[in-house]
Amino acid sequence: MTRTMNNMQGRDIGINEISPTEWRVSDRLIADGDASALLGFIQRVDDAFEVTNLGRPRERSYFSSFDRATASLTMRQAPAGAVLR
Repeated sequence: MTRTMNNMQGRDIGINEISPTEWRVSDRLIADGDASALLGFIQRVDDAFEVTNLGRPRERSYFSSFDRATASLTMRQAPAGAVLR
């Protein structure tokens, strides 16, 4: 099953079900086959949703709802080397 959603940053997000407990999240505005389109993965773990954000592959985040988990992947990331103020 594939779902599509738009977020406040204007991204067209594709959510593809990999299994009943796992989803792949990608930016549909980036061409198919371009690895940068893949934002991360969501996995259901007990009563939580574990997020693997490919911008931070060594970290795992946990959310109480699927919508919050998805939103965490759709936030625009600062470019590498950018200084946040």
